[in-house]
Amino acid sequence: MSKVRKSPTILKPTIDEKMVLQFASAGSPRQSVSTTAHVSAPSPGQPSAKKGAASDVGKNLRQISITLKKDLYERIVKDAARKNRTLEEHLIRHLTKRYDK
Repeated sequence: MSKVRKSPTILKPTIDEKMVLQFASAGSPRQSVSTTAHVSAPSPGQPSAKKGAASDVGKNLRQISITLKKDLYERIVKDAARKNRTLEEHLIRHLTKRYDK
């Protein structure tokens, strides 16, 4: 003979319409910012990516997007901050140094 399972009572929350509308109309405090590298917001003390970098893309420039492991990304950001550069500047300098020959 098998055991009879009894489901626990599930109580649905009551929704206050006024609070829902207030929440929805407030919006998020931080609007989504599109960046060329799709990076999260830097912590204080770390340089951020340049604003308007996407507008610099022209005839002789190409925009790229890469996915990195979190630990590698954090190491690159720390190196850039130590040298007082933005992440974008730091990566451009390294790529230029390697491939500009």
